[in-house]
Amino acid sequence: MNGGLSPEDPVSRFETAVSASLAGFPPGAALLAAVSGGADSTAMLCALSANPSPFRLFCVHVEHGIRPPQESRGDAAAVARFCGELGVPCRVVTVPPGRIAGMAKKRGTGLEAAARFYRRRILAREARRTGAAAILTAHTRNDLLETVLMRFLRGSGPRGLAAMPVKTADAVPFVRPLLSLTRSDVEAYLALRNIPFRTDATNSDGRFLRNRIRNSLVPLLDGLFPHWEKGALALGMTQSLAASFIEGEAERRIIWERSGGTLRTAELPFFAEHPIIREEALFQGADTLAGRKNAFSARRLCVRRFCAGGTAADLGKNVRVRRERGFVVLSPAGTGERGFSLLIKEPGLYTLKKAFGTAFPVLEAGLPEGETGEEGAVFFARLPFALRNAWPGDFPARGGKSRGLAGAENARVVCAADILGTAAVIGREGLLFARDAEPGDIRVLVRTGVINGSS
Repeated sequence: MNGGLSPEDPVSRFETAVSASLAGFPPGAALLAAVSGGADSTAMLCALSANPSPFRLFCVHVEHGIRPPQESRGDAAAVARFCGELGVPCRVVTVPPGRIAGMAKKRGTGLEAAARFYRRRILAREARRTGAAAILTAHTRNDLLETVLMRFLRGSGPRGLAAMPVKTADAVPFVRPLLSLTRSDVEAYLALRNIPFRTDATNSDGRFLRNRIRNSLVPLLDGLFPHWEKGALALGMTQSLAASFIEGEAERRIIWERSGGTLRTAELPFFAEHPIIREEALFQGADTLAGRKNAFSARRLCVRRFCAGGTAADLGKNVRVRRERGFVVLSPAGTGERGFSLLIKEPGLYTLKKAFGTAFPVLEAGLPEGETGEEGAVFFARLPFALRNAWPGDFPARGGKSRGLAGAENARVVCAADILGTAAVIGREGLLFARDAEPGDIRVLVRTGVINGSS
């Protein structure tokens, strides 16, 4: 990645680029700088302090407790010492060892994501304590490009692929003064100013996706596709526009209302919208349930599966979605059942062994029109449809026939749900409910008992 500084007076140009990002704040405003002791944040703090500043500058260093104590304490001491030299008030906050790792395990997230959660919470608390008008972080253009690559590989949607903004829209915004500068610019600036910095040994740890991208993928792209950066930045700008439009449309078209500890919206208008609007609405609803924007960590594949087939699903570690009595309902995870779920996307033969055990029904989706269904019972559904554990309140959404519950042997039941709602409910002994046929439905045969050769 090429540097963005001119060889003419690079120190002055670096410091001017940093101060330009703060032009919108009034003189005397308090600003809180997050400083790890690494090259990027050290350069940011140095540039902010290089000339008489119209702002009141504070520093916070977070000791995460996930590296050997001698390393993390060395970083904290270096930051405190440098702030003392610059005359910047510094606060070191230590997270007890094991707490971040425990949170990552409990929530099923990566160690970096858990550390980021704690770091943001500490920064927000310190911003309140100091009365800061903004929190300054030292993301560079390299970080922006690495983030785009990470999210691309993870299959993120428009918001995830959107360009990282210089300033966020939060009440106390995050500002990234180095975002127009590269890591090469940072290293050149520190060398010219003769400023030492700390190096995090985990930056070379291949267990972390960002490190693999930084140390392996980026050099490969630089060698094979010299202009890939421009394409990635253009992608980010385009996705920013797309995300802004989609978010606005979803917020306008799909309204969530509170019902006890859940959120709900009418299912017919929800499923009448374009799939990307449905997906964004679920993200927005989950954020509302969590109480703050971008608080929700979801698996987009699960969001998309629900939007396509209407199955109840855990969207992440903290939110569950289901259809219930004409509504799409969002609730905190743990308030409903977990268990069997299977998405049927094309005609074929499917067993329900995982749901029922040794005696189980077999579904033949896409039954020919002339088939009588004498070997079993027929229901109608639209592809894709999902099979899942039945919930209280599952019933034929558009008429249909009830075969009645057969007793204890049918206590375990599975629902077939598509975009129109409940298509059928299936017990160990066969079909219990069936919706009337709708245009576009396929015929599905339910045969009971174990079929030799099925798996």
